[in-house]
Amino acid sequence: MERKIEVSTITCLFCPPGKKPELRQISNKVEDIEVLLEGPLGIIELEEDGLCLLFNDIGEKKALDLNRVIKGDPIFGSCIFCRKVGDQLNSLTEEEIQELEYLLS
Repeated sequence: MERKIEVSTITCLFCPPGKKPELRQISNKVEDIEVLLEGPLGIIELEEDGLCLLFNDIGEKKALDLNRVIKGDPIFGSCIFCRKVGDQLNSLTEEEIQELEYLLS
């Protein structure tokens, strides 16, 4: 029988509006992420290999500051870059962290 191992924290890039991205260890529980993002979780899959963006799904309605535009979609409030495999959120790789820090700074 195969056991699925759940990771309780992930390494991600947390991006507050108007600031440089911050490398963070965060809980991968939806409830905890929603507290960080100040609202319900939205997810945009950026690449087929699992790179994704987590954001406040009602950030615009809450009049949060515009953070950035990703794939033509405005993102309001803080956002988080991480990986997603199936329904599990996972850490970014070292290479992804370096690439994203360069692109987002």
